[in-house]
Amino acid sequence: NTRERILAAATEVFAEHGFHNTTIRELCARAGVNIAAVNYHFGGKENLYRQVCLNALGLSGPTLHQTQPDNFPPHEQLERFIHSFLFEILDQSTKVFAGKIMAWEMNQPSGVFDVIIDDIIRPHHERLCAIVSAILGPCADEETVKYCVFSIVGQCLHYRYGRQIIPRLYPSLSFTKETFERVARHISRFTLAALHAMAAELNAKE
Repeated sequence: NTRERILAAATEVFAEHGFHNTTIRELCARAGVNIAAVNYHFGGKENLYRQVCLNALGLSGPTLHQTQPDNFPPHEQLERFIHSFLFEILDQSTKVFAGKIMAWEMNQPSGVFDVIIDDIIRPHHERLCAIVSAILGPCADEETVKYCVFSIVGQCLHYRYGRQIIPRLYPSLSFTKETFERVARHISRFTLAALHAMAAELNAKE
């Protein structure tokens, strides 16, 4: 129907040009509808973009932190979190436009950016902080936990933003599901070793 056609076209155009650089005229031409249809179904460009983000970034469904159970040991929670996070940012088979829209938001934030922070990034961040804090133990202060979390996220994002660079440095390395699995295991082992060493160091100071 018309509403779905507009949403599909808007997702493509916003992913290509970002919110600020997209015009309603271009969007309607892609969807094969008139400008009035956007106002009728969505009330304007801003509301249409918000709906696109809700769909593309998964804000309308369960988020990663809601699907992670708490009844596992902290080290296993960390492994599961890293695995889920990596697949969420690297697997483009189901979220082909999400990464592009997110990249635009990082460089040219729109009015939806705060929603993305509050509904996606903050819950992920708080959950990862809790997991890291549990592994480090009671001797770890808030700053130590914070920087450990930044390091974990940085390792994962390296593969997201280096997606075009890494295969050129290592032609034999392809971004497949098996590669994602190996990367997730490596980051988990590397991180747990660092966290356990840091926990021992903190306990020794007490």
